[in-house]
Amino acid sequence: MIWTSRTFVILASLACASVAVPTTSSCTFPRCDVSSAVIETDGSTLPAPKYTPSFVGLGVGTQNYTCASTGTYTNVGALAELFDISCLYGEPGFDELTSTVSLFWNAAPPVITPAEIIAFGEKFDLSFVLGEHYFVVNPVTGSGLNPKWDFTSHAFAGNPNAYVVGSKVDDVPAPTGSSDIDWLYLTNLTGSLANEIYRIETKGGQPPASCTPGSNNITVKYTSLYWFTGGAF
Repeated sequence: MIWTSRTFVILASLACASVAVPTTSSCTFPRCDVSSAVIETDGSTLPAPKYTPSFVGLGVGTQNYTCASTGTYTNVGALAELFDISCLYGEPGFDELTSTVSLFWNAAPPVITPAEIIAFGEKFDLSFVLGEHYFVVNPVTGSGLNPKWDFTSHAFAGNPNAYVVGSKVDDVPAPTGSSDIDWLYLTNLTGSLANEIYRIETKGGQPPASCTPGSNNITVKYTSLYWFTGGAF
């Protein structure tokens, strides 16, 4: 398959057809209630949530690394698009969703980047796009980088408070394998989108074990489930 923006348009059209949207209307997707959902962290020691789930998103993107003087890679952020999969909760295959999507994501050539996926979502304003995940300078200390989940351009377009900057509280090696990035538990640093964030069911994202100091930065594709609890939305 040749992966271009048109490919994503076709996939979006198929998604519209799967929910029987009339051809004369725009493609809109329901935001199913996941407040009674159980965030499965089996196989890890991540803490149980203190708030009820509010969103579950499928993250598709890259983990970004720089080669340190020690000859190992250091994480310098991530860039991903998040898609609303709340209506798939409880369906067969939900727990394998990141693995399934990872197969397609890794088959796509380097020309298809998270930035292109994000631009696609912005161009077509697809309602199953929740928003973007990227890193920002810590808004409290003014130094260091912290992860941000930003729904201000899609799920809650125009609402400046529809974001959360997270502070990592706990991380554990992915029980799914050494090639998968850690599972995380984060709490709210700023923003109103969520009180807690879980990154679980990760697939991919780990860098090579070593590098040559001075070599170029690299990106490693990954997929993940992101659960958001609490928040004002």
